[in-house]
Amino acid sequence: GVLFRKAEALETIEKIDTLVFDKTGTLTEGKPKLRVVSAMPPWSETDLLRLAASVERGSEHPVADAIVSGAEARGITLESGSEFLSKTGKGVLATVEGKRVAVGTIDLLREMRMDDETDLAGWESNAELMRKTGQTVMFVAVDGRPIGMLGVADPIKSSTPEALRLLKEDGIHLVMVTGDHAVTAQAVAKELGLEEVKAGVKPEDKSRIVRELQ
Repeated sequence: GVLFRKAEALETIEKIDTLVFDKTGTLTEGKPKLRVVSAMPPWSETDLLRLAASVERGSEHPVADAIVSGAEARGITLESGSEFLSKTGKGVLATVEGKRVAVGTIDLLREMRMDDETDLAGWESNAELMRKTGQTVMFVAVDGRPIGMLGVADPIKSSTPEALRLLKEDGIHLVMVTGDHAVTAQAVAKELGLEEVKAGVKPEDKSRIVRELQ
């Protein structure tokens, strides 16, 4: 089921001693599901998810699809957004219902200089517990204040454990490279028996890691 355009490729493959995997869509199904919606009073979970999903409609990332699908499954009507801005590896921002809404990593919120760093620290502590179960956590902020977070999990492909076992038996060194938080990445790696993980890697840095290994 694999086509090689040149015979030299087969000769090169025979010399490979290290294999680098991306996580999402390679080791996992690439179809994350929304698992947790946690809002900070007076915000409701419905308001949180409506605003976040309305922003994520403008993104093509699998996590964005999970958030939008999660909102639609709950019967939440999404709003149109404007002034959409994507920050690679960090998250997205847009104006929804006259509010500037941000959905992304803790780094994105800190970059925006949140009004209440104390609230941010508390949410980060809760997020750590979610990451230990393999969830990717997205924080949501409105007009410079954190209002909650979303937890998304991407199931491991049923074929992945067996594939990794066979590669290990062939003496191949396995490395997982992902943009996910280190705790989330380690949780997935532990389940798969992977010892080397490079987490928090931006898309543009993945090729650099491959070059370093070469």
